[in-house]
Amino acid sequence: MRRFAASLVSAFLTASVLLASGASRADAKISPSLRRYPYLTDLVRQGVTVNWATTTSIGSGSVRWGPPGNCSSHRATALKNTIVVGSTSEYQWRAHITGLKRGTRYCYRVFGGSDPLIGRRKPSFRAQIPRGTGQPFSFAVFGDWGQVDASGNNPGQAKVMSQIATSGATFAVTTGDTGYPSGSQTNYGDLVQRGPDTGAIFGHEFWAKAGDRIPLFNAQGNHGMNATALVNWPQGHAQAASRGRYAMQSYCCQNRTKAASYPSSWYAFNAGPARFYVLEAAWADSNVGDSNLYRNDFDAHWRRTRAEYRWLRHDLRTHHRPIAFAFFHFPLYADNPHESSDEWLHGAHRLEHLLGKHGVDIVFNGHAHIYERNHRSGPRMPISYVTGGGGGKPEPVSNCSPIDAYSIGWSASATTHGSACGSAHRPTSIDQVFHFLLVNVDGHTVTVTPTNANGHRFDVQRYRFG
Repeated sequence: MRRFAASLVSAFLTASVLLASGASRADAKISPSLRRYPYLTDLVRQGVTVNWATTTSIGSGSVRWGPPGNCSSHRATALKNTIVVGSTSEYQWRAHITGLKRGTRYCYRVFGGSDPLIGRRKPSFRAQIPRGTGQPFSFAVFGDWGQVDASGNNPGQAKVMSQIATSGATFAVTTGDTGYPSGSQTNYGDLVQRGPDTGAIFGHEFWAKAGDRIPLFNAQGNHGMNATALVNWPQGHAQAASRGRYAMQSYCCQNRTKAASYPSSWYAFNAGPARFYVLEAAWADSNVGDSNLYRNDFDAHWRRTRAEYRWLRHDLRTHHRPIAFAFFHFPLYADNPHESSDEWLHGAHRLEHLLGKHGVDIVFNGHAHIYERNHRSGPRMPISYVTGGGGGKPEPVSNCSPIDAYSIGWSASATTHGSACGSAHRPTSIDQVFHFLLVNVDGHTVTVTPTNANGHRFDVQRYRFG
């Protein structure tokens, strides 16, 4: 009986990983020791970082990679951190690949000791697009994701992840709030554990579908103001190349908030003709003091004397580029009654003005669980999007502002569930509000294609910048 039970457990674990990878029966040697399917981060210049997790029975790790057809021509040793998912200790591994030819496709395999962890499967990715080139590419943008029900399910989020996986995006950038409710390692989860608030990112239905081929740059949100995101989404090479910041830092004590250690995460990178600014505009829900989240974020990050503001101003002044995008959590403009526009980011010498003055073309925000596209708020100000439909519980739109060009939302408690502003029609199902954006860059032409969980495209916009 014991042997039978052990074989059942082994079969279950192997089946879980097979689901995660989409592997065939012929690829059944995927290791039952694998806990997080390989996923990519830090796609900058000539490198990328490969990440995965295993049980603590695996003592060493490595990555082998090369051009398609010769995926083991190079090797990199992996480093590990001990993490705890639920009550289980695991090893989180990372290995940085270097020497890539930019814009070229590569494949790779991950190993525990001398044994392959994902069988014969060889995921592939595209190295970062050369700076200044006219080579077309696309990237995905989404946010407010990583939420599951009491059984560990989220069908809408799973559909969005499947859409991203087949989108052809070279990389992805989030707009914050990754992993609900607190961004813990248990919320992130693994391929095996399921349940309330468990496995919402690395469960087999979610980022396991896309992460092995689409490197991700994660922006900080108000959920998960802890070190977990820094461990799970290493971006050290992007941070170092742009002289940004990616570390825990002590904050004290504006507006009677308590002294606390929070992530400070801001950096920039290039792809083709564009420069990408991943910024931090967030504050912890648990430490409001006598003010609010927006004011606390402004005082911590966006006063003209603060480190992030000074870094961003310097980088904008010294990096000339035809196109620029910015990504941060709190929204410049949002027609949502719960997560409204952040007015502390408006006005002279504040974030929106700084971005507009230096020619940032589009801002992507989250926080409100809606889709919204806004007109420019004034001359030279950036176009802004709210894309908070990655998997968190959708929210309604209301009190439509004059600059709201198109927005949709959802309320489970309202008689009419769907809501809309601008030129949008009310959605008729919740899956029309779960969404991501696919952004295509072709020279100086940028096309933004919102795509919902059903795979339907809507509010497609084409811009000419530079």
